[in-house]
Amino acid sequence: MGPKIKPFNGTYLICWGIAVILIVAIGLLLKNRDEKAKKTFLVGLCVVNIIVFFVYKGFLSVDRDFLAKAEIEGGFNWFNELPLQLCNINMFLIPIGLLTKKRGILGFSFFLAPLGATMALVFPEPAFQNEPLFMPRILGFYATHFLIVTAGISLATLGFFRPKFKDLPKVFLTLIVVSFGVHLVNLLLRATGICSYANYFFTMEDGGVSLLKLFAKITTVPFIYMLPSLLILAVYMGIISLVFFVVDKLKGVGNKASETPEKETVNA
Repeated sequence: MGPKIKPFNGTYLICWGIAVILIVAIGLLLKNRDEKAKKTFLVGLCVVNIIVFFVYKGFLSVDRDFLAKAEIEGGFNWFNELPLQLCNINMFLIPIGLLTKKRGILGFSFFLAPLGATMALVFPEPAFQNEPLFMPRILGFYATHFLIVTAGISLATLGFFRPKFKDLPKVFLTLIVVSFGVHLVNLLLRATGICSYANYFFTMEDGGVSLLKLFAKITTVPFIYMLPSLLILAVYMGIISLVFFVVDKLKGVGNKASETPEKETVNA
């Protein structure tokens, strides 16, 4: 079944290397293509990932070893496996953002798709680590999350979204709207008994996440207890935006320095 994978072992680092190479290759191969071609590629990548995601979940539904290790309440429930987590919801939001050109959605996907997927890859559940890479559930888990990272970062490398400070309010608004919408889904699934433990985006409870456990000490009110995380996200997005601001400024200085007197005369 191939080499085993767990955070930071050789196989894991090779997978990250492949993901980085893929991101660079996409940027270089599509660099001189028009916007339509770039958009078609990214939307297609997300469609492929959606298909892989549901095939992978199909394997999970019949994987007895997974069910035993995950200790899922009441067994496998498709309503607990929907693409509504912070990372995989972007398989749908990226195409929506590209087709509608809504910077709030594109910003949400750029900032949070790589972040959410990377967190899942760095802190995988026990059922998704120290197992052969080519086992269906393991390959599906890592493939979908690495593709989410790739698609999210490619929004910037292909020029669809370069973060600016003025975008942050739109991104925060999108985050709040999407989070609250997901919270309503959690409430509906629990109230109807369809999935009594639905906890997408961890809006209902901390789910064992250390940082969210800290927030839960302040208040255990569902959804509200997560609000302090907005401050951390603000710092994170601010730093990323600052990096792009500095890079763009340096590029601007470089372009001016490389201009010849002849070029300046023609422009004048």
